[in-house]
Amino acid sequence: MPVRLLTFFVWALLACSAAFWAMQMLARPLPVPAHALAAGDGAAPRGDLARLLGSTPANAAPEPALAAPDARFRLLGVVSPKAGTAAHRGEGVALISVDGAPARAVRLGAAVDGELQLLALDARSASLGQGGVTRMTLRLEEPAALPPERLQPRFSRRPPPPS
Repeated sequence: MPVRLLTFFVWALLACSAAFWAMQMLARPLPVPAHALAAGDGAAPRGDLARLLGSTPANAAPEPALAAPDARFRLLGVVSPKAGTAAHRGEGVALISVDGAPARAVRLGAAVDGELQLLALDARSASLGQGGVTRMTLRLEEPAALPPERLQPRFSRRPPPPS
């Protein structure tokens, strides 16, 4: 009996294998959509190798003047410790936006952009520089004055009149 059962499983496995390979051989691939493009046509891209290697043409236009370095950075907020022991431990965070990107929190001593670091914090300013040398100081914008109607309380704190 076990020999018959083993023979049945071997033939069943052989039939399944034959059916699998028959489907693989007879299956037609899906057609390529009409809007599909070839990934490469085999031709090497052509370009100016002299420019790639750093040579500039004689009639090259001058590069536009770069914006002032401090114009790239905008100080949006400062959390600085009061003068004392906390200031000497390097605590403090500044919210700085670089090139108009969303602001991010930068800890004292951390890199702001490239090798530029946050060196010092004050109540309304932050100093940026490299290697302990201050290159620029960013200042917070003065808050706009609120109109008088915004200064008035909206709700009265008086208790309601007795009924």
